[in-house]
Amino acid sequence: MSALLEIRQLVTAYGKIEALKGVTLDVEQGSITCLLGPNGAGKTTLMMTVAGILRPKSGSIRLAGEEITGRPPHAIVAGGIALVPENRLVFPNMSVLENLQAGAYQRRDREIEADIGKLFERFPRLKERSGQNAGTLSGGEQQMLAVARALMSRPKLLLMDEPSLGLAPLVVEEIFRIIVQLHQDGVSIFLVEQNAHMALKVAQHFYLMEQGKVTFSGTPGALAEDEVIRRAYLGSAKA
Repeated sequence: MSALLEIRQLVTAYGKIEALKGVTLDVEQGSITCLLGPNGAGKTTLMMTVAGILRPKSGSIRLAGEEITGRPPHAIVAGGIALVPENRLVFPNMSVLENLQAGAYQRRDREIEADIGKLFERFPRLKERSGQNAGTLSGGEQQMLAVARALMSRPKLLLMDEPSLGLAPLVVEEIFRIIVQLHQDGVSIFLVEQNAHMALKVAQHFYLMEQGKVTFSGTPGALAEDEVIRRAYLGSAKA
């Protein structure tokens, strides 16, 4: 496989405080790549920088070989990256259908309605609630809507920031089933996830981030044997 997303020596700062301190990593085409790390490590900052919400201080972000560093969010979406943000952030006073239409706001083709139909087939609960305001959905349903809305832009790369956060265990399992299905359908996914065990069941590659730096890179099978990662990320939990 070849790298779809290439990040090199990325530095992002909040004022004088550097949250990302020279991050370098790759997301391979057609893969699920997972980013692990404790709270405050800089994971969400990295996602927001790739999505164009934050501007980096220095470094490079390339998508399919094209430099996208510092582009505004709408240009990033147009270029092929969609973000499913932490805490879902659906438009609560808009209907499910209107949220999906909003996800296609930059498209000018005639296949938008057909794509909505396909997403309703994938997420039948969203179809049942298509006229319902998004703010009245359950947490799991809102997460499904956030994923579906992102898919409406037909992204080359789907960024997912903590998709299981705050959800019940059975809903978490369903969300990860959806992630696996998307991958099987050819979607490339860059996943930030606190639930390391669930993430490592679906990922082909993972990175560990601590204090704004990537401190380890490997395949999921390497986690159980690596005492450094267990100590830094899982603490006393069994790998």
